[in-house]
Amino acid sequence: MTQYSTLRGTALPSLRRLAWRVGRRVYCAARGEPGADDIATDGEAYVQRCLVKSISPCSELCVFDIGANCGDWSASFLRALSAEHRTHAKTRLHSFEPVPATRQMLLSRLASMKGSEIAEVHAFAMSNECGAAPMAILSDTGGTNSLSLDTKNTRRADNMIEVEKTTLADFCRQRGIGHVNLVKSDTEGHDLSVLRGAREILAAGRLDLFQFEYNHTWVFSRAFLKDVFELVEGLPYRVARIRPASIEILDGWHPELERFFHANYLLVREPALAWFDVRFGTFDGSNTYA
Repeated sequence: MTQYSTLRGTALPSLRRLAWRVGRRVYCAARGEPGADDIATDGEAYVQRCLVKSISPCSELCVFDIGANCGDWSASFLRALSAEHRTHAKTRLHSFEPVPATRQMLLSRLASMKGSEIAEVHAFAMSNECGAAPMAILSDTGGTNSLSLDTKNTRRADNMIEVEKTTLADFCRQRGIGHVNLVKSDTEGHDLSVLRGAREILAAGRLDLFQFEYNHTWVFSRAFLKDVFELVEGLPYRVARIRPASIEILDGWHPELERFFHANYLLVREPALAWFDVRFGTFDGSNTYA
């Protein structure tokens, strides 16, 4: 009995833990899920470079960083710009960070970077409607603060603050912005609401690329990738998953996609597909994507 208890209490859980880790890694690799959340290697910097390469320095270049946190993505974008883009009067980076302490870190970081004169930092939180809303503060620097309130979030929160919300459509209308080249949204599960707030711009074809982060935080918002496919149905956009050096077009929603594993996705206006190395695939009868 002692030997059996030892095996059951120690060896089997250890083997199960190992099998779980190995199995998850193999499964994620087969699905093409990114191995790490790193802008330089997970494809986010690739999207930035493709955009900059495709837009003439003499043309308008307008980019939004929603949920900018301490500025990793904004800083990466500034580094991706050519000298001509950085000095062109029509190049603008709008970074949005509603948490005051985090916003101060963002301002300090951008101020020290070459090309920071093209950047504006805004205190708004982006959503599907305007007005005040509570935000759970889990960390000033961790990038996990969210408008998507769930009992897990509120229990873990160090603080709750009130922030001012706006929508992409309203912000562009108020600022006289006619066209946006790239929106990056990393709002800890609130991304579908941000996207819904941009529906007017999408319908008018005034947005080239909308990048959003998808992971388990979407559960807190009761949101699904299926909602994204339905939102752009009938519009000239394709849904793609971002790979390290390409984008992978998804021809439609499939239940296999709804696994809440971390990945970055991209809505691409059809004329902008030419900016990327594009891969196509589909799910077959055995629910395998190839």
